[in-house]
Amino acid sequence: MSAFVAARQEILEWVAQAIQTPLEQLDLDKPIPELGLDSLDAVHLIATIESIIRQDLPEDIIQRVRCLNDILDMMRERMAAA
Repeated sequence: MSAFVAARQEILEWVAQAIQTPLEQLDLDKPIPELGLDSLDAVHLIATIESIIRQDLPEDIIQRVRCLNDILDMMRERMAAA
């Protein structure tokens, strides 16, 4: 399993647990504010991603992305460039 696939799975599992939704029911294109994550969850999500990919993300990441797929795409790009 590639590092990105493992990281993606870990992040999606975290989100599913945080919003108490089965993993297979996550809508990766749903706008982040509509997922049910509060501001503390969003901060924790970013910290979790940074820990997994061992890179800092831009401070304004939540304003720069629309949905989980946007976050995962950015994460994939950063992991590929590392």
